Amino acid sequence: MSIKTQDIAGDGLYGYLAQPETAGKGSVLIMPTIFGVNPFVRGYADTLARAGLTAAVCDFYSGEPLPGSYEEALARARQLDDAMADDIEGRWLDHLQRDSAALGVLGFCLGGRFVLLRAAQDERIKACAAAYPSIDNPMKPNQSRDALQLAATIRCPVQICQPGIDHVASPETYRTLGAALLGRAAPTVIQYYPEAEHGFMHRKEPAANPAATAIASPQVVAFLVACLN
Repeated sequence: MSIKTQDIAGDGLYGYLAQPETAGKGSVLIMPTIFGVNPFVRGYADTLARAGLTAAVCDFYSGEPLPGSYEEALARARQLDDAMADDIEGRWLDHLQRDSAALGVLGFCLGGRFVLLRAAQDERIKACAAAYPSIDNPMKPNQSRDALQLAATIRCPVQICQPGIDHVASPETYRTLGAALLGRAAPTVIQYYPEAEHGFMHRKEPAANPAATAIASPQVVAFLVACLN
């Protein structure tokens, strides 16, 4: 399927937009890793667009250059608080809703936590997918909302991609998250990859990462398409 893509910068919106030539009814807001609107998330937006969904990647840093290192990316992420992210997400979702009957959210790493928070508060969200969500427990000083507690209030279907080797979210954190999600009335899908690492979808080494991605990524796309079309 042919798609249309563009960088967005203006009217309070910064990021990347990918659309199928013949738009379906669903749109997905992608919330990226600490590395921002990089080739990985742009490529994922393109993949969703080829599957018939409009996909936007929100830029939490208003068009600033991509970080040059992991340390720079992490330091910048620690300055992003939940209220700032919420405002940016809201503006993008309002924009997408103009042409969409169904809204979904997809997040990776940093964005994985944000999509859980968003789905808990925004009843417009009809599907929420989170890959290796960066849930710190206890929360960091820039975090004011408890993703583990709020997960139990999400009303839409949720899909989680959980690596077995995660240096951010502990096994106990994932157990707490899973219990909160499975206690809801809405559908929950949890994919578990015991040898994959945090960030496995955008990390080629070790071999367990691309092996997990080959299974996980098509399921994420299929989940969002099934919920939103």
